[in-house]
Amino acid sequence: MERDEYLIEGAMPLLRDEQLRIEDGRDLLLHLWQGSLWITQEGDRRDILLRAGQSFRLDRDGTAIARCWADAVVALTSPRKERPARSIEVQGTDRRSWNMRPHARALRPGERAAGAERPSHAA
Repeated sequence: MERDEYLIEGAMPLLRDEQLRIEDGRDLLLHLWQGSLWITQEGDRRDILLRAGQSFRLDRDGTAIARCWADAVVALTSPRKERPARSIEVQGTDRRSWNMRPHARALRPGERAAGAERPSHAA
C-alpha cells in the first residue's frame, strides 16, 4: 500500500557549505535533484551521503543536519500534512540564514513526490 506524501518544498537551492538543520522531522523525505548532500541524525552513528537522484527518509526525531558538499537542489516531502517538522532552517554562508515555517500541500494525482518537474539550479 502506497502512503500519501505532502510536498513541503519542491526545489530548494542550497550553496556549497550551506546546510539544513531540521528539528523533529521524523519521516521527512529529502530528495536530491542536483549536487551532493551529507546527512547525519542525532543519536544515529550512520553518515548518509546522497548524490543527485537519491533520497533519504529521516527515521528519528531530534536534530538532523543535511550539509551540501556541492551546490544542490533539494526537495522535501512528508507523510504528515500538519507539522512535518518542528523547524527547518537553512544555515551557512553569509548570503543567508533563515527559518522556514514547515507547511505542506497534498500532491496532485500523477505528481512526483519530490516535485512535478525536474528543476534547474539557479545560482
